[in-house]
Amino acid sequence: MKKQIRSALATVAAVLTLGHIAAADAADKLEGIPLRWEPTSPMAERGPIDIKGLETIKLQVEPFTDTRDDPGFIGQNRDRAPVRKVSTREDVARFMTYRVKTLLSDQGLDVVESGGDIILKGEVKKFFVDETTRYNAEVQFEATFTDASGKVLWVVMTAGTSSRFGISYKAANYYEVLSDALIGATRELMTNPGFRRTLTGK
Repeated sequence: MKKQIRSALATVAAVLTLGHIAAADAADKLEGIPLRWEPTSPMAERGPIDIKGLETIKLQVEPFTDTRDDPGFIGQNRDRAPVRKVSTREDVARFMTYRVKTLLSDQGLDVVESGGDIILKGEVKKFFVDETTRYNAEVQFEATFTDASGKVLWVVMTAGTSSRFGISYKAANYYEVLSDALIGATRELMTNPGFRRTLTGK
């Protein structure tokens, strides 16, 4: 009887051990994670952007498209072998569309859903973090501006980067540098002299 009890306890212990190993292994993978907006500082803290004369222009932002080979692949950790992947099941283009619209609106631009004087279309080119001893993020998108009839007025590539130290392979750190890099890309677009020329036609 005692032998049977010891055997049963050993089986339970083995199952629990395997369960802990599986849980630890799952916790050590950042694959299929959600996308979250976690900037370390808002755009307003990075210096003023002059939008005088642009406030009355209706800017329509269309849903971004994503031309990357693997849209769900958003980062990697290379500080040890094998390389650990960071991926998401969510729509990066949709995430960027919403955030760019919000950033533009927060700066005082009249961002509309339809009937815009100027229409902005974005194409995601890069949304990625390369982690070694630091978290290094780059977000890049191509912006195409047209008038209401569809005539192309301006096409420009804009990009933002962010880099910082942090505890290795943590989702929160990936979220922060990606968010900051997207703010940087949007800010670069708005401060480009072509942005004002395109919106005002001057």
